[in-house]
Amino acid sequence: MVRLRSSGRAERSLEGRRRLRRAIALVDARLPGGPNCVRRSLLEMALDAGAAREKLLAGFVSGGGKKSGHAWLEFESGPKVDKFDAVIAI
Repeated sequence: MVRLRSSGRAERSLEGRRRLRRAIALVDARLPGGPNCVRRSLLEMALDAGAAREKLLAGFVSGGGKKSGHAWLEFESGPKVDKFDAVIAI
């Protein structure tokens, strides 16, 4: 659904994507429940056509628990994949 919503949106330059990401992070940090990597990634995809075409990556550490996973777009340098026991790409 997010990818569909971004159709017709502009594709930002590299610097434009960085500015968008910073703005999203500033707002996200102030939302109830605190920062959320999935929410940030989905919002970026909804606001930028280039982001919507990228893979959404999710890494998980076995055992679960708080902060045992992370989501990011392939555009980002993101965490090292070997930090996680499993990584999926959507």
